[in-house]
Amino acid sequence: MSKKLNPKSISKVSEKETDMSKHSGREILNEESRISPNTFIEERIHYTACDHVVTKVEVVEDEFVNMTRDEYTKYLDENYPNKRIISYSSNKITLGITKNHLCENHYVVGEEDGFIAIFRIGENGERIVEKVFIDYPISLLMEIDQEKIVEGIVVDSEEELSEILENFIS
Repeated sequence: MSKKLNPKSISKVSEKETDMSKHSGREILNEESRISPNTFIEERIHYTACDHVVTKVEVVEDEFVNMTRDEYTKYLDENYPNKRIISYSSNKITLGITKNHLCENHYVVGEEDGFIAIFRIGENGERIVEKVFIDYPISLLMEIDQEKIVEGIVVDSEEELSEILENFIS
């Protein structure tokens, strides 16, 4: 013989269980998400001078392990005010950074000590001398080309760099 369940009695039981959980004195706490040794930090760097976004991913440094979002935010505010948290979890933290210069993916054809030179772009936007063409003083160029070289011609690739150099060195 099978018993039929009464739907009213089921709902009463569940109401009683709900009441018991409210008054049991126990509270479920949301454990705050903390940075672990396996957390990745993804930095999305927006370079305003070229409008490029470069993404860098690294494993979190030991000093940040066990920090909460609030603690990490406070650390960034105090030490890196140009960085902001885009997303945060114990697996991955995404940071947004804005830099007001060219990214490292560019070259500049410019002038060094009166000669045509190639510069790389450093991490902080500085020009780093890559090569100086001592056989090609800018004084041999037309005045308008000299001005361009002194100002610096930004190029986006090695192919473009070769084309620009060919125009000035050939």
